[in-house]
Amino acid sequence: MASSLSLEILDLRHFAAPTLRPVLDAESAIWRDRLNWDYLASAKLLLQYLDSRSLPGYVALDAGRVTGYVFCVYEDSKAVIGDVFALPDGVSGESNHSGHSSLGDYRPGRDVEESLLQRLLELLLHSPGVDRIESQLLLHPAGEHAETFLRSGFEVYRRLYLCLGLMRRQIEATVGLPRDLELRPWHDQDLNSAGKLIAEAYRDHPDSRINDQYRSVHGSQRFLQNIVRFPGCGVFTAQASYVIVDRVRREPIALILGSRVSPRCGHITQVCVHPQYRHLGLARLLLRLAALQFQRLGMTDLTLTVTEANSRAVDLYYSEGYELAHSFNAAVWVRP
Repeated sequence: MASSLSLEILDLRHFAAPTLRPVLDAESAIWRDRLNWDYLASAKLLLQYLDSRSLPGYVALDAGRVTGYVFCVYEDSKAVIGDVFALPDGVSGESNHSGHSSLGDYRPGRDVEESLLQRLLELLLHSPGVDRIESQLLLHPAGEHAETFLRSGFEVYRRLYLCLGLMRRQIEATVGLPRDLELRPWHDQDLNSAGKLIAEAYRDHPDSRINDQYRSVHGSQRFLQNIVRFPGCGVFTAQASYVIVDRVRREPIALILGSRVSPRCGHITQVCVHPQYRHLGLARLLLRLAALQFQRLGMTDLTLTVTEANSRAVDLYYSEGYELAHSFNAAVWVRP
């Protein structure tokens, strides 16, 4: 742990991209080993924002060397904490025999992360223009930093990172839809109507408490834009993305979207079914179709995230062969 005398917490906007590159390289290695996720695309986008000197956040400086960072983005009156990470002292990024960096290797930077996170929370909680703060720190195991959020008045939710092995797996995706429904590939023109579907599907859903974009059509469309056009959730994979359409209304009533998060790993970024069309096996069909397509594209693994409180979805994923690979926390604060 860095000495409290040598550690400085400074404004992120005072630092150019090259000074943070060693930290991002070390973090990318942990993303790869722990989550089978290529973080380099996200890191590249982050470096572009750093060069513009416009990203709110802080860095930890120890003896003149950047050892950690935290940042957020503003969306109207909401702030989203994008990431917090500090260099684990003496860690090279090499994995253990199980193929994952051990949790013990990661903890030496935790105190620096706590300092960075606390400083950012103090800024946001005392910003009169911020009425809501959201955070999903996917890389950090569930429980890590939870006390920091709870002390600041956040609600904390446990989320699961599930993985399905695709090698040598027999996947049957027979299509037996009712006559009034049509299965077809995803098209860019589906963005607007899919936003309406997501808002309906997530009404009174646990995830709508975690991400308020699900609560409106406009927010859901913005969420979809981020998935399809930006690399934060991997590279969008149209070949593994489908919609099911009501033939009469010509509107989507179910969808699944997939991305590639590393050369051999796919990720389900969204799967939902309109409430009026549930219990027909549509989600299971879409999951199998996406898995089959990712398998044909040469992926060896397929991952997704789900809120633990969404027990029906969790049971579905386990019944399809997904296994728990990691768990993390989502945290939400709303101004009283």
